[in-house]
Amino acid sequence: MSEQKVQNMKQVLDSLKKKTEGKRLIRYMEDQEVMEISSRYFFEQVQEEALLLEAQGLAGKQVGIIGRNSWRWLVSFCGIFQAGAVAVLLDRELDPKMIGKLAERVELAAICYDDSAEEKIRAAGLSETVKRIPMGEKTEKIRKCSPPVEQKGEDLACIFFTSGTTAESKAVMLSQQGLAASICSTVNDKPFQALLGVLPFHHLSGFITVLNAMYLGAEVCLGTDLKYFYRYLEAMQPDYVCVVPSMLQLLARKLKKGGDNGRLLGWNLRMIHCGGATFCSEFLQLLHDRKITVVQGYGASEAGGIGFMWEMHPDRPDTIGKPPEEMEIKIVEGELFLRSASVMMGYYKDPEATSAVLRDGWYATGDLAREDEEGYLYLTGRKNNRIILANGENVSPEEIETRLYACKEICEVLIGVENRMITAFVFPEEEGERIRCRIRSAIEDYNKEVPLYRQVQDVRFLDKPFAKTTGGKILRRGMTGEKEYDR
Repeated sequence: MSEQKVQNMKQVLDSLKKKTEGKRLIRYMEDQEVMEISSRYFFEQVQEEALLLEAQGLAGKQVGIIGRNSWRWLVSFCGIFQAGAVAVLLDRELDPKMIGKLAERVELAAICYDDSAEEKIRAAGLSETVKRIPMGEKTEKIRKCSPPVEQKGEDLACIFFTSGTTAESKAVMLSQQGLAASICSTVNDKPFQALLGVLPFHHLSGFITVLNAMYLGAEVCLGTDLKYFYRYLEAMQPDYVCVVPSMLQLLARKLKKGGDNGRLLGWNLRMIHCGGATFCSEFLQLLHDRKITVVQGYGASEAGGIGFMWEMHPDRPDTIGKPPEEMEIKIVEGELFLRSASVMMGYYKDPEATSAVLRDGWYATGDLAREDEEGYLYLTGRKNNRIILANGENVSPEEIETRLYACKEICEVLIGVENRMITAFVFPEEEGERIRCRIRSAIEDYNKEVPLYRQVQDVRFLDKPFAKTTGGKILRRGMTGEKEYDR
């Protein structure tokens, strides 16, 4: 079945089943032991799940899914599509009240959950009409159900929520053909044998990377808890990992004495994929010297699973590369627009917010960008994060942050406004006045190189890291301060 003909999720599942037939599909850890799931067993379980959902009359309905990363989560996720239902992804870290609100907002007919989310489901105040389905529940030999629901490419397939780093979460809708295009993508054209799936599955980057790895013929190593990340690398030996920006520098430091591919640590790491990272050339060079490829991903939940993938190099650390063949781009008044088969249908029951970002099939990213003579793109900030000066000048906090991250004593930094002054909020690598002096000196050096209106006028040192989403992104809300100020 060719990529062009895959128009819905049932076709995707058929394709994945054929591609992985006779192979080991998944590995995961149970205590200290590595367990295996074959492709045959996995898809048998998907069919069992689909039969259960169909028997409960859920074809065509919204079915929630919540729990830790696991093969059972993936079975439930795929089973929802096999049953002709719509998957709604929920974060198990949310408080019960918020889970209840989101369930009501998207009109859930049922919810699949594991034992890690069971107590929250009980406390969420869900309507009695919402069916509760524990993951792994048996079908009791149900073998015949109603005729299968026809899935058209334009039909709704999946709803998930944006991370909400700068605004309230929105319910993103992906169509059958949009989700199929996201999974059946060859944007990642670099060969690998086994992916470590440790990013939360309720995020686009979490579930798409895993299913895309299956599509590309690789195994999936499942990581349930980030605190065991290094144990997974040693025990399951994946050669490809996807990480959040906050983990990237930690990995680089761990690898300083790790040898090629981390072999002195017992690893077999050959490629790291990270989305939206600000990464200094020193760390890139360190990883490059250890035979590890660093790939930067750029995209958005609203753009679906087709995004930029750029193999980073110390000589050019600040570009997001060139768009893949499956994507079109344009820059309008400094803002980057994307168009591809995976772009969302819109936000669930929010036509006003949808029309603000979708224009004739183009998604307005809200990211400011520029393109050089060779066609490489560079992000220069967020449209809504710009600090507007009284004289009309615009300052992009992200541009300043990128420059300051060159100071290795800075672990995390956000640029905002406090008391009408551009202020750097810094979480240092280590405590101590010596480290703070080095950071102040780096900021003074930066100030000497830029116009007066872009200079950092004050520094605030933090004693703990910034609050982050479960996807690892820093929450910018509350730190960017006033939007306008006088010098």
